[in-house]
Amino acid sequence: MRVDNHIHLRHIMLYHFEKGWSAAESFRDLKELFGQGTIGRATVYEWFDRFKSGNTSVDDEPGRGRPSEFDDKALLEAVEEDESLTTRMLADEFNVDQSTIVRHLKKLGKVWKLAGWVPHELSEKNQADRLRIFNFNQKEVRIIMHQPNNFNLILI
Repeated sequence: MRVDNHIHLRHIMLYHFEKGWSAAESFRDLKELFGQGTIGRATVYEWFDRFKSGNTSVDDEPGRGRPSEFDDKALLEAVEEDESLTTRMLADEFNVDQSTIVRHLKKLGKVWKLAGWVPHELSEKNQADRLRIFNFNQKEVRIIMHQPNNFNLILI
């Protein structure tokens, strides 16, 4: 099982720390619960060292890493204006590496589907639209066989 929100893991580690567990016990429990590769042994030990020093905040420290100068709003506008743009085209337009575009689109919840960018999570409206279109297609498309192994779609 993959855990995308590391804050949840940190809360579990803090709980283990408060219960008096060792970092090794916490690591084994997390590995058993979520599977191999969910979190590294060194990461668990680092968090336990942090808790031992009195810092029980599970939030990331501000200012870690290089601050991003990328304009997510402009990227989102570009994608919504023309959903057929590829990551390579967007990288050229924004003068950044293609991996930067991929990372920011993922952060914005966009995935590439059928030659267009769509929300990663479907809203209730998106789900209702899918069901409506599916039902329409089920009713309105009839397959008629004219010759053996030769199918033609006829829309009614």
